Amino acid sequence: MRASIFTISFIAFAIFSCETEAPIKEKEKPTKVDVQETEYKPVIITGVERIKIGFGEEKEESSIAYSYYRLSEKSFRYEEEINKFLASSITTEMEESSRPKGNIELSPTYFKSILKNFKTEFDNSGEDFPWSYYDSTYLDESFEQFVQVKRNSYAFTGGAHGNSYIGNDLFSKETGEQLKLKDFISDVPKLTKIGDKYFRQTVEIQSTDDLEEQGFWFTKGFELNGNFYFENNKMIFVYNQYEIGPYSMGIISVEIPIREIKSLLKLNLKQTN
Repeated sequence: MRASIFTISFIAFAIFSCETEAPIKEKEKPTKVDVQETEYKPVIITGVERIKIGFGEEKEESSIAYSYYRLSEKSFRYEEEINKFLASSITTEMEESSRPKGNIELSPTYFKSILKNFKTEFDNSGEDFPWSYYDSTYLDESFEQFVQVKRNSYAFTGGAHGNSYIGNDLFSKETGEQLKLKDFISDVPKLTKIGDKYFRQTVEIQSTDDLEEQGFWFTKGFELNGNFYFENNKMIFVYNQYEIGPYSMGIISVEIPIREIKSLLKLNLKQTN
């Protein structure tokens, strides 16, 4: 099967009004703390671009449901950093000839161009069965200290089956930096032990079962990854296809109740709404 030409991204999205963002001026961006007393609120641009791919009646619709920040002089630093992240993540695995050059300015036109490039790749592939690509992103601003970028994607470019991907990336509202597991958790080894218990419950194996013998690709025992998010009083880790086991195992989500790890949290999970 031909490898996907796009980074698998994005998870669900909420429809706001579609607007054209103003160009950002070249100057030092304020942090959220610098301007938190103002009335400024981030504006999230959302929308959907679609295209049909195939020949004759054998056509499949592909789509990108996008979310990004409208940047202005008042924008927080994290808005700019997240937009940069979104622009780079969608082009990481594109073929070199199809990658946009220079700085990428997010816009509905840009996302339409991604789909047009994907269609061109199919048209030049000689494949008979239509390719398909579905991609969405949701920017979760509900926590006081960080933003959750939730991404979900599926791509089929020939072969026995397509591939799905769920990605979660968290950014500090204060500094704009992308946050890692160690930024949230004071004792990662202890969290790993707790995670091992819930992983085994999820995949329905015993605490004494050897993970490798059960078909998982853990060579040194259970390990946490960096693909996590917070929702409904849980910390949820997502393992994508082929990450810890064969395709047949699918995507595995491990949900850990916050009540069990409250003493390990370094950032508060207070929400604004």
